[in-house]
Amino acid sequence: MRGASFPASFPVVRSALALTLFTAALFGCANAQTPDEAASAGAASAADAEPVVIADGRVASEWTDVSDWSTRAPLPEAFAAARAHWQAQDPGYEEEVRVMAVADGAFTEPGSAQQAVLYLMSLWPRCCPKMGIAVIEDGALVRNVAFEVPAQDLAVVPDLDGDGRDELAVTGSFGMGGENTTSVTLVSLADSGLRTWGGTMIQYDACAAMQEGGTAVRITAVPGPEFTIERFALASCETGEYQPGGPPEPFEFPAPGEETSVELPVE
Repeated sequence: MRGASFPASFPVVRSALALTLFTAALFGCANAQTPDEAASAGAASAADAEPVVIADGRVASEWTDVSDWSTRAPLPEAFAAARAHWQAQDPGYEEEVRVMAVADGAFTEPGSAQQAVLYLMSLWPRCCPKMGIAVIEDGALVRNVAFEVPAQDLAVVPDLDGDGRDELAVTGSFGMGGENTTSVTLVSLADSGLRTWGGTMIQYDACAAMQEGGTAVRITAVPGPEFTIERFALASCETGEYQPGGPPEPFEFPAPGEETSVELPVE
């Protein structure tokens, strides 16, 4: 997201999307079937599964104060590792530490109870704020990843690819000249590092510039994964109401660019 910038001020936000996709009974039945029967049952289960919402550009994130997380162990450890990294990378590093969002799930090990914490280390340069995601389990830091991208929120996405680990939807908004854009990036914490599935714009408007004609999309998924997109047009800046822009369509995230995240040391 090079070239994007934060608004002059933005709230700390937190949201969590959590829907159960499969039950233990379904898995048990699949294990008892032949490979062909299991594959057919899996396809049927995916078709019947309730879609998970990855992002909906029509809906603003609910504000939740998570500032108290900044002093909770082991986040100071995560901040220290990030600080050392960014100071080595940028001689003009200006620090402004903030916890932006927290999500619960199993991000690095199937069946684990973990928290993914999105945090800000520096707002500068405005195009590329210095961010991180720390994963905590039982009060211990298990992963810590640094990257540069405007991001203010993240939400858990229940396991889509069958590896037993949940994904994360990271969203960020920025404004310039009365225009506002929000994008989502789907990521997961693979053994080799932060995996980026891809990202796309989910909302655009120029209401602050007194221009009508905004757009938004809603992206959902079922296991596989199979993604679907619904498009909407902003009927009026005054009412904030959207009108459907066509039927739901199959969707694929655009291929991500070069991976720029850095895995930070964990003691």
